[in-house]
Formats: sequence, structure tokens, C-alpha cells
Amino acid sequence: MEAYERPRTPLVVWLLTGSIVLAYLAYVFAPADTQRFIEFTFALIPERFHADSPYRFQHWWEAFGPLLGHTFLHTGWLHLGANALFLFGASRWPALRLGTARYLVVYLSAVLTGAAVFLALNWNAEAVAVGASGGVCGMITAFFFSTRRTWREALADPQVRGPLGALFVLNVVVMGIASKAGIFPIAWEAHLGGFVGGGVAYALLQPRARSVST
Repeated sequence: MEAYERPRTPLVVWLLTGSIVLAYLAYVFAPADTQRFIEFTFALIPERFHADSPYRFQHWWEAFGPLLGHTFLHTGWLHLGANALFLFGASRWPALRLGTARYLVVYLSAVLTGAAVFLALNWNAEAVAVGASGGVCGMITAFFFSTRRTWREALADPQVRGPLGALFVLNVVVMGIASKAGIFPIAWEAHLGGFVGGGVAYALLQPRARSVST
């Protein structure tokens, strides 16, 4: 009998999770003026995307700052810790199956889709969203999809569909109700976009299922 060796967590997972943690540390130890500049430049603020707003971007390319940068900002250590923990835990299998480049594409797709949904549902609002939650939700979908040969097989399996659905309800429906009630302010819209964006990207990039001959 041969001993089974558990595959190591890919380096890209360590680097992505570490970069999010280091970005928050850099923000925490930055001077107050620098912190305010970082928040204004990289946080998702729907009002800044409106052409008639006095806070609108001066150049179109400035919009990429918050669209991508918000995933490296967090409101506190608990927020950071939860996102870093779940990102690291959910990323291992998708990264092993996809490889570095496609793994990053899935993560960024979830981040961008989450940002787009948040902006669309809060158009021209003064709301502010920061955090890696959209990307994390995308990785949760990718994780469950990666437990089967294809995403179709994953969704057809109740053992996969059930837990994934429960996490979706918790992070989107329950969090959305809590946010609307003022109990727990959270960008549930980014969670929704993340789940969908990460799932679609994984489905498009997943490795081809190998046929087994008998």
C-alpha cells in the first residue's frame, strides 16, 4: 500500500492572502492623511462613479483603483481575519485544479462582479464598501465546483449543492436582511456578485473532465 501525500497549498494562495494582510498592515500604520487618501482612492464609493457628482473621477482610468483596490481594504482586524481565513481555506482546491493564472482570473472576476453589482444596486449613493468578501464568495463557489469533475456534476450532487446553497443564503439573504435592518452593515450586494462571478469564471476555465475507459 502506498502512502497518500496531501498536495501542498499552492504558493499563489499564500501570496494573495498575504498581500491582503500586508496591505491592511500598511494602511493601519500609515499617517491619518494617507489613510484618508487611500480610502478615497481605493474604497468603492458609488457616488464617485456618477458623472454629475462633485466627487467623480477626473480620469476614466482612476475607476480601476476602487474596482480592484477595495479588496485590499478592511474595516478592522476581525473583518480582515475572517476574509483572510476563508479566502485561504476556500482557495486551495481551486488553485490546485486551475493553476496560478486561471485561479487569479477567477478571483479577480469575483471581485469585479461583486463591485459591479454593489455599484449597480447603490447607484449614486454615499455608501462605502471595502473588503475581500466578494472575492472570498467567488472562491467559495469555486471550491465547491472543484470537488467534482465539472461544475455541472457539482450542482447535480446534493452533498455539494446543499452546503453551497446554505452559504449563499447566509452571506446574501441573511446578511442582506441584517444590513437593511441596520443590525449589521455589510455589502451583501458584493457577496451576490462574488458568488456568481466566481462561479461563472470557474465554469468557463475549469479543466476538461477526463473520460474513464472500462
